[in-house]
Amino acid sequence: MLLVSSILIRQAVMFSRQTWIRSYSHTLTLILLPIITYALTSIISGNIALSLGMVGALSIVRFRNPVKSPLELVVYFLMISTGIAAAVSPAWLALLVGSAVAILVGTEVLNRWSWRFRGRPLYNVSFTEGNSLNTLEVYSEAAFEELMGRAELVSFTRGQEGNIYRFASASREDLLDLSREMDGNPQVSRVAFMSA
Repeated sequence: MLLVSSILIRQAVMFSRQTWIRSYSHTLTLILLPIITYALTSIISGNIALSLGMVGALSIVRFRNPVKSPLELVVYFLMISTGIAAAVSPAWLALLVGSAVAILVGTEVLNRWSWRFRGRPLYNVSFTEGNSLNTLEVYSEAAFEELMGRAELVSFTRGQEGNIYRFASASREDLLDLSREMDGNPQVSRVAFMSA
């Protein structure tokens, strides 16, 4: 049950366009963490002295890799919770996994609905969340009103260098088309494109 739950949660996180979950180490972490937690919970559930000793031993274990996003930390906590829930009752495990998958899939469906009917995402883009996005920076002396209305625009800065427009999108072609448009403009001093 825990193996199926782990795979189901991984697929739901991938459906939510969180590409960090696709790596080998994250996949193994998601599969092993609930099983290890389940075994530990089952072992210490009936012995208070063993429980206290295990808490002391586990307190010295830490994550050595920095967690890159709050969602990553929540997914790790979710996987630990699935192991504990499985040790208590299969019904709690089903409720926890079902709720988590429904929330992950539901928020992504809402975001896709927003893109389709409103022409913009429901959530802001953050470059620190491990999302694979293509980025484009346009440096210009003049202001371009048509760029301000684009859905891919994530930031605009007016400074000593002039105006800096930053765009992010999962669609590489959309940003390349915009880059080609800006290349021919004499008021654009530089265009920087980075592919995911």
